[in-house]
Amino acid sequence: MTTTKDRRHGSYKIEVNNQTITVRFYGSWSKETSEKMCKAFMQEVTAISNKPWACIIDLTEWELGVPEAWAPIAETNRWCAKNNQVFEAVVCTMSIQKFILKALQQELPNTESEFFASESQAINWLAEKGFILS
Repeated sequence: MTTTKDRRHGSYKIEVNNQTITVRFYGSWSKETSEKMCKAFMQEVTAISNKPWACIIDLTEWELGVPEAWAPIAETNRWCAKNNQVFEAVVCTMSIQKFILKALQQELPNTESEFFASESQAINWLAEKGFILS
């Protein structure tokens, strides 16, 4: 598990459970926070990327970020597309979050993505796809 504690520029928490990685975004992100999260995310995924894997992205406490924060995420999505990501479940409540993530998901052409209002809905959808959390 990877967690940042610097709330001034946003933070994140990354957890791996079986073949699923969960990322929670908090606060308003700087470019540096985005770059740190992407680096930590790819390190965590490397342990499971030898087989198909899924991702839950929880944006319920995310307050967006500076425009420069999106480029590292787009680059990471391109990396994910080449490293066996098959599903992405996004939990969000704001339409602007959904708009931003839909744009970033263009870098994931072979990943099936869905948006949900709650994490339990996202977990259930992934379970239906064969990705069960323990």
